Amino acid sequence: MSNQNKPNTPYPGNPGMLPQYMPLVIPDPSIRGESWDQLLQNRGIRFLHTRCLPCPNMLSLEDNSHNPVCPLCDGQGLLPYETKEIYGVVVSNSNDKQYEMTGYWELGSAVVSMPTEYADGKQADFQSFDKLTAPDFTVRMWEMKTYKAGLPSNKQYMRYPIVNTDMVCAAINDTLVTYTSPTNFTISGDGAIQWITPPPVGTVYTVQYYANPVYIVVNLLKELRVSQQMDNGIKYSKRLPQEMVVKRDYLVNPPGKANT
Repeated sequence: MSNQNKPNTPYPGNPGMLPQYMPLVIPDPSIRGESWDQLLQNRGIRFLHTRCLPCPNMLSLEDNSHNPVCPLCDGQGLLPYETKEIYGVVVSNSNDKQYEMTGYWELGSAVVSMPTEYADGKQADFQSFDKLTAPDFTVRMWEMKTYKAGLPSNKQYMRYPIVNTDMVCAAINDTLVTYTSPTNFTISGDGAIQWITPPPVGTVYTVQYYANPVYIVVNLLKELRVSQQMDNGIKYSKRLPQEMVVKRDYLVNPPGKANT
């Protein structure tokens, strides 16, 4: 048997302060799904959520050999099949980067909170390798290309559709030559460089351009987030907004890009 006294010692009062009363009913501290969704809709930014699945253009499943110049997925191995609009909030991020000789891979990750429904009211769900594009913002990036003869419509594509360019230049005979729009090229409706007076065939040139950032869903923090909710005296299971870790998709000159 323990001889320890029960914790029934009253707290000393503070002179001049009103007495503090404990509530008879402690309120439920949980967040209602509707309130969370409304917050994301009112304070979030617009994303285009593209669902992706592994490209079935495989030579064999035994060694997972995928066509490196696949015309269906452009050699990326992921096949997008549906895009819907949704509003979400980036709640945290990091700035880790891995540098290479001619550029770097962006390894920084972020946590994004997404509502339970798309903008059209349909239920939203996410999966690893899905893509999130921010159509209302741009980021600056660069790529190096080789001008080739016989390009369809004399157009050359970057990894992402170009919104506008900062600088396009090439080194010809150890001399820096710059190309400007619309004198030397224009930006086509699908975001490609459409040459008017291109550099010589085989010339390597660098494009500094702006494009909408694309993020890849790495994993879901909680695959299924549900809670209880009372409606007219009846309890229902209510799906809550999802949180996921995303990574900026920034690979300079990826191998296997078919439309270069």
